Parts: sequence; C-alpha cells; structure tokens
Amino acid sequence: MKLSKIALLIVTANGLVIALFSKEIYSYQREIQLRTVSNNIHQNIFRLEGDIKQELDAGNNERVQGILDRTSATNHAIKILSISRDKKVIEFSSSRSQQGKQIGDQYSPIRNILDGLMKDHVLQYKSDFYYFEGAKKHDVELLIQIDDEYVYGELSKIAISYGVSIFLLFSLISIFIFLLIQKFLVIPLEKIIGHARIKKEEKSFYFIDELTELDLTLTNSFKTMIEKQESLKNALEETRYLDAILRTVADINRLLITVKNNDELIMKSVNLLAAHEGYGLCWIGTENKGILEVHTMSSNDFSEQEFYIDMTNQTVDPIFEVFSLGKYYIIEDIQTLKTSNAWIEIAKRNGFGSFIALPLRASIHESSFGVLGLYSLHSNGFEPKEIAMLEELAGDIGFAMRSFQKNQELEHHLTTDAITNLPNRILLVDKLLEMDNPTLSIINLDRFNDINDVYGVMIGDAVLSVYANWLSLKIKANKLISLYKLSGDEFAVLFDNTIELMECKNIVNELILATAHEVHIVNNIEMTLSITVGIASGKERIIEHATAALKRAKMGHKPLNIYIESLSKTDHENNISRYKKIKEAIEESRVVPFFQPIVDNKSRQIIKYEALIRIIRKDGSVMSPILFLDIAKKTRLYGQLTRIMVDKTFEKLKQSTLPISINLSTEDLLNTDLAEYMKKSIELHQIGKKVIFEILETEGIDNYAEVHLFIERFKALGCRFAIDDFGAGYSNFDHLLKLNIDILKIDASLIKNLSSDANARLFVQHINDFSQKIGIETVAEFVADEAIYEEVKKIGINSSQGYYFYEPSADLIEEVIS
Repeated sequence: MKLSKIALLIVTANGLVIALFSKEIYSYQREIQLRTVSNNIHQNIFRLEGDIKQELDAGNNERVQGILDRTSATNHAIKILSISRDKKVIEFSSSRSQQGKQIGDQYSPIRNILDGLMKDHVLQYKSDFYYFEGAKKHDVELLIQIDDEYVYGELSKIAISYGVSIFLLFSLISIFIFLLIQKFLVIPLEKIIGHARIKKEEKSFYFIDELTELDLTLTNSFKTMIEKQESLKNALEETRYLDAILRTVADINRLLITVKNNDELIMKSVNLLAAHEGYGLCWIGTENKGILEVHTMSSNDFSEQEFYIDMTNQTVDPIFEVFSLGKYYIIEDIQTLKTSNAWIEIAKRNGFGSFIALPLRASIHESSFGVLGLYSLHSNGFEPKEIAMLEELAGDIGFAMRSFQKNQELEHHLTTDAITNLPNRILLVDKLLEMDNPTLSIINLDRFNDINDVYGVMIGDAVLSVYANWLSLKIKANKLISLYKLSGDEFAVLFDNTIELMECKNIVNELILATAHEVHIVNNIEMTLSITVGIASGKERIIEHATAALKRAKMGHKPLNIYIESLSKTDHENNISRYKKIKEAIEESRVVPFFQPIVDNKSRQIIKYEALIRIIRKDGSVMSPILFLDIAKKTRLYGQLTRIMVDKTFEKLKQSTLPISINLSTEDLLNTDLAEYMKKSIELHQIGKKVIFEILETEGIDNYAEVHLFIERFKALGCRFAIDDFGAGYSNFDHLLKLNIDILKIDASLIKNLSSDANARLFVQHINDFSQKIGIETVAEFVADEAIYEEVKKIGINSSQGYYFYEPSADLIEEVIS
C-alpha cells in the first residue's frame, strides 16, 4: 500500500474519531442545557410554592390564579401550572381548560425532573406542600407540565451547533495535516523511490534532512545490491560445485560399509572421486617396505599404469612430505613443474591443471600408511572448503583401509592356530558344513601334560609346532586329506567323502606307527611321542562322535577307536536317566538361577551379574549344567529351562539395582513365542535397561537376518546384547560387524593362559583393541587368580568375571571388593 493511501486512511480514521468526539460534545452540551432548565424549574417552583402558601394562609384564594398565570408566562420552560387542594381535581390552572379535570397518575415527583428530562422524556411533574387555615393544616398539590418544544427543540439546536462547530474545526485541522504530510513526506518519499528504481545518483534536498540522507542511502544500497548479485551468482556456482563434491564424499562413505575388502574399497573410491566434474584422475598408493606402490588408478579415459615412489631417499618430493609429515600438499599449476616424477608426468600428458596429495592414516595420531592423489582439470582447482572435505574423506578411507587390514589380521589369528600355523576348529567346522559324508579323526598327543610339567610351556609349544610340521609332511602328498589344529594337544585329520572308512583307518594306523618310531629333537632334547586317535563318519555331530571315540580309546588304553552308533547304547541309557531327573526338577521347581558378579577392572566394584542355570538335587546338592544342559538341548525340555530362567531372573531383576545377563542359544533367539513372552514381561516390569542377553558364540549363527531383528526389537526396550565365549568354538568377527553387539565376553580358554602364553596375550589384545575401537565393551571370563587379573588389566579389558572375585551363588552379592 502506498504512503499517500496510508496518509488518507489516517485522515479518514481521524475524521471518524472527530465525528465521535463531536457527538460526545453534543451529548455533553445537551446534558448541560437540560441540567440548567431543571435547576431553573426547581428555583421557580420553590418561589411559587412560597407565594401560593402565603396567599392561601391569608385566605386570598382568588389571587392564586394570578400567581400561576404570571409564573407560566415568565418561565418559557413551563407550559402549564395547576393547583389541586384535594389531590383529585384541578382547582386552579394557568390553562383554563384544565380546571375541573381529574388528576391522573401521569405526573412524576418534581425531585426526578433531571433524570426524567434526560433519560425518559417525561414532561409532567408534581410537588406537594401545605398551608394552614386557622389551626387546620391543608395539603396542596402543584402540577407542572414542561414545554416540550422549548426544552427539546431550542436547547438541542444549541447543542448541535456546538458539536458541528467542533467537527468542522477538527476536520479543517485534519485536512491541513494531510496536506502537510503529502507535501513534506509522501511526495519526497515517492521521489526517493523513483531515484532508487532508476539507480540515479542525484543528491536532492528536502525539508526533512533525514529524507535527504535516505535518498542517498537507498540509491547507494540498490547499486551495491546489483554488485552483490553478481557475487551471489558466483557463490551459487561454488556451492553447486562443493555440493557435488559433498555428494561424492557421501557416496564414498556409504561405500565404506558395503565393500568386502581393501581392493574393492580402493578401486571404487578412486573411481567415484574421478567421476566428479572438476576432477580428472585419482590414485591411491600404499607403503610397502619403503616403497609407495600405486597399483590402483581411476578407470577413466586415461591409459595410465601403476608406478612406484621410493620413500627411503626422498627429501624434496612433495609426496614424501605428505607421507612423512601427515599433511596435505597442493600444487596450483602442475604444468609449471620442471621435475619429471611419474605422478607429475601423468598430469603433463593429460593436461591437468592442479594436484592435491592427502595422507592416508587410521587417525590423526597415527603415522601415514599411504597417499591419495587427485588431479583437477583446472589450475587453482581446489577451494579451502573443498580441501577440508577431501581431508575428512581421506581420513575416512584411511580408517576403513586400516580396519580391513586389522580385520584380516584378526581373522587370520582367529582361524589359524598361533603355535602351529595350522587352520583351527573354525575352519574345520566350515569345511564340514560343505561336505556330505566326511570322515574325521581326532589325534591326541599322549601324556602331553607331562612334557609341559617337565620342560615347561615353551618347550611344550615347540613340541606341538614340530609335530604339526612333521604331520603336515606326512599327509601332504594326499590332496584328499587336510590337517587342522584343535585346542590343547589335539589335531584333526579330515578325509574327503571319496575315501572309505577302512582306508581312513589304515592311514591313521600308519600315522600312529610312524609317530611312535619318529624321534623329534626340540631344543636339543630328543623326544618320542605317541598318539591316541578317535575316528567318526557321517554328516551329523561328527566332531562329537570323533571326540567320543577318542575318549573310549583313552578309557580302553587303545591307540585307535572308531565310533559305532550301537556302542553308545549305554550313553543313551544314561541320557534317559538324566532326562527324567531334569523333568522332575522342572516339575518340583528345583531349577534355579545362580548369579556370578562381574566387576569393573579399575574400581573392582560389582557392575552386573550373569545368571547361570543350576538344578538343586533332592538331597540339596547342586547339579552343574555340564551334566544336564546337553541332554536338555536334545529334547523339548530345553525351552522349558529357558522359560524358567527368564521368569526367575526377571523376578530377581525387580529387586536388583544392577543389570543381569541371561544366556540365549540360537534356538532361543529364533523362538518367536519366547521372544513375545519376554517382551511382555520386560514392558510389564519396566526392566529393559537392566536386561543383558548373552548370545552363545560356540553354537554359531546362521540366520543373521532373524537374529538381527531380535536384537533390534529388544534394544528398543533398552536391553543390551553380549557375545559369550568369544575366541572359542565357532567364533567369527562377522558377529561383531553384522550384529549390533554391546559387550564381548572373551572365552576362558584364552583368558586362563594369559599369564603363561604370549600368543594368547597377543590374540586377546587384538580382540580387545578391535572391539573397543568399534565401541564394544569387553569382559574377561575365567579370571581365576591375581596373575591373570593383572594381565587382563594390562590389556585394557573393561571388566572381569571369575572365581578370583566371586563364585556363582543363589543370591545377589552386594558387597564391594576393597
């Protein structure tokens, strides 16, 4: 809306205000006039009553009529005056036509005359007084009729004249103000707007000094805005360019979590970077024994090949500075460089303008292990914000590459026995899953504990290594046989499906005889070994069957035993007996949780508990789960045991201030009824933040998708998840990468050897470092003495569980270890 219209609206509004004000003046003036009339009538009536009373007291009745006539004639506001001495009939009146008329009820008291005139328009009033005829008192009523034309006609004209005069006066003032606003404000502002629109630099002078300054300021401002518009266009182009880089960075960051190995990561990263519209070529080189090896370049239209940079004797090359100092380096115009290094020649051949090299490292606190090189199509091709993005991207790529490398190292440690360098139980299980009808033999070194006791653990490890090498040579010629190292002093020989059981037996007998005749020299000590072997065939539970055959061989003092199903009849009977005991314990509510505290390694205070299943025998003794859990898993009782443990542990959680963990097998994780039951219980008792579910690592996880859904469902309730017995059995780092795990419990088989086994310490150190870098808390199991506890603290494991602190008990222990 224009200012002139605003001014007109203001004047119009002012006119309305003046009209309302004039109306109020009129009302006020009218009230004053009516009040004056009322007061005048009161005064006349007061005098009239006195005169009439005097004449009546004197008996001069005939003179009363004259008094009424005179008063009515002299007071213009009074139209008719009448007297009644009986208050019924008018006796005297200034209007002869009123004499003899009856008095009605239309007369109001004279005291109400002011309100009557102002509000109700009442014209007839009465006043009572008295006189004496001798000693006798007589009442008299004076009747007054107001002249309507005089009071409401003439007086209103006077009030209206006052109101109109005020209205006209203020209207003239408003018009004058409007004209002043037009002349000194509206017209100058319109002129200023016109100058600003045409950007005319003309200094005009106005009556108001501020308008002169405003004119100049607006003109200059519009001129400046035009200049800034160009600047904003340039900034927009820069923003679009940086946004494209940011999208490239985001694509690479998404890539970091989907690629499977370093080679795929490097190749896809350099291709994505080179695809950006401002870039030409990208490469990544990694250091290997003092040489920066550049094997991977972006697959654009440039026919570049791999090259090498010697980092051992470089003092001038910028790539060496980037690698050694860990800082990026930019060459704004690479075509001007005189040197002929391989990475410079690439730029000159392809006509690139500028170049940036960035260090690759896992973190800013670590040394570089590689360099990322990126060529821009133009000189001065890297903006400060762009450089910051590329620095962060190089850090992300470096962290991912180092993580892949460490993961490969850890997987090697996980799947390879540290002493013998043979594949371990994990790879054996994987291989068994691929075969239809394999034959497996488990070899145990006889009296190996005696070697450790006599010569020490170091010699014992050397014996295992020497025997592993000897055994590998023995079976090397047969491609259908593979060798694995199991825990302790056990080895496994796996035979292909095509080899018959009897042929396997003959091969094993040859190994038994050859072992007995071979003399091994370890640290100048001559040793002759003997072995005991158990053999089993078939797809199902082959490791268990071979182990059972080995135990039977040991018990029978025979070098070889083959598992035969019929020989396990006694074991089956024992299983039936245990099944009955478990069932009775369930029916009689003798299945209970025992709670073993877990302590913080720094404060040595209890921070949580693990619920461990126990059966209380009828005589009050406690049955270990080793005696019944395997049997329960083979029957339907296992689900009942889990439900009992959940109920009793949740009941305990309502009393506990600390979290309690519950062990769940893969079978439990996939049990939808159990999951729904636990969810309702957790929500009902509001204990989600105190529940930790321990997934049994030794059983392996096949269906990651369903397990992941289970974890996410209960994490939403506040629950946490742990991997139990990590480092034994089917341990796999995929569990940590694919599942959203909070806690990692390192297996007792590793922890118990920390104080005596350097390889165990190294392996546990790797597990702990990897876990904590990805935000997973670690717990050491089987901390049995002070020596183990000190090693656990040195490694940096967060907390410990074991008999060194507490044994499992039926009640929660609240005391704090000092």
